[in-house]
Amino acid sequence: MKQCSEQSQALTAMIFSNIGHSFSHMFTVLYATAVLYLPQVFDLPYGELLALSSLGLVLFGVAALPAGWLGDVWSQIGMMVIFFLGIGAGAIVVGMAEGPEGLFIGLTLIGLFASIYHPVGIAWIVAWASKQGLSLGINGLFGNLGSALAPIFVGLMIDFVTWRAAFIVPGGLSLVVGLALLGLWRAGRIGDIARDRAPTADPDTSAFWRVFMILTITMACNGFVYAGLTNTMPKVLETGLSASLDMSYTQIGIYVGLVSGLASFSSILGGWMADRYSARSIYIVFWLLQVPLLFIIVSLSGASLLLALLMVMCFLLSFAAAENMLVAYYTPFRWRAVAYGAKFVLALGVGGLTVHLAGSLFDRDGDFALLFMLFGSAAILAAAAAFLLPRSRPRIAAGAGSAVTPGAG
Repeated sequence: MKQCSEQSQALTAMIFSNIGHSFSHMFTVLYATAVLYLPQVFDLPYGELLALSSLGLVLFGVAALPAGWLGDVWSQIGMMVIFFLGIGAGAIVVGMAEGPEGLFIGLTLIGLFASIYHPVGIAWIVAWASKQGLSLGINGLFGNLGSALAPIFVGLMIDFVTWRAAFIVPGGLSLVVGLALLGLWRAGRIGDIARDRAPTADPDTSAFWRVFMILTITMACNGFVYAGLTNTMPKVLETGLSASLDMSYTQIGIYVGLVSGLASFSSILGGWMADRYSARSIYIVFWLLQVPLLFIIVSLSGASLLLALLMVMCFLLSFAAAENMLVAYYTPFRWRAVAYGAKFVLALGVGGLTVHLAGSLFDRDGDFALLFMLFGSAAILAAAAAFLLPRSRPRIAAGAGSAVTPGAG
């Protein structure tokens, strides 16, 4: 079948990549709100139930490297199909679980298949984008809207339907999206791309190693803080707002969703800045802005707690586009998904360990005071490391174009 126009394929890639980013964040945080309710279902403590998601969240990062390699040597679109089908199946397993073993299996499957998105989906959108920074900013908005919608949806399902629907309904939707992408791929409506559409700099491999070693530190810190915040925020708000409000699970979800949803728009600002300013400056400023807030959050309550959480989330999301563009600048196209995979092994794999630590600390201390002190220390370390990033941006190569490979048949 004759291939569709490049512009049409670019639009299709953007749509499915953005949906995938929403799903990757949504599916991996559904449990963070559901677990507030599950102790009364399975008669287990909160921390023990929260820890059931830790292996899945570790795989969310660790499995990103082989997923990125497969995206490079086989097909980014094929891997995205597997992503949608896999997380959908995992969510349905969680929704049908009759005990902690079933929860563990389903959550582990979600994390394993969700690991595909970031190395493959980000490389996919960078290759097709005409304006990489802005496209990454919009993509970040979709990802964080997924995080925002998840707690609201889970709260509604718990209060008005059943906690199981919070996993089965989105699981079924993901299966439908995966089958739709498979159909478009096999019909030749979308194909893999062989090089960037946008003019890009010639990769500087010597600078890549310098940048990647620095990003090893900053991305590990980012994964530690981001995963910790997104997975403990429902409990932090339940504790910090309970003195003044008698909240239902829906209300808790709305507050968490409000913070994540408003913060998600900072991704667009970050993308706009990434097209204009050095990643080094963006990194340093937004890491330093987080430091004082992370040290005081657990002592706050009411509106001040909501505002502090919102500001920290905004700062965390503002440098995501710059970070992804750094990887694109310094990595040869043919290994870009592998590079993103290595990046997210750190950024996301650390997150699983964070959740396990958070559950243990809460069951021991009854709060997250020590955890947030560690978050603040990680932000200081990341800001210090960012000072070592290159000051200048790579020069754009002339004559950049694009090439598209055929679909699956």
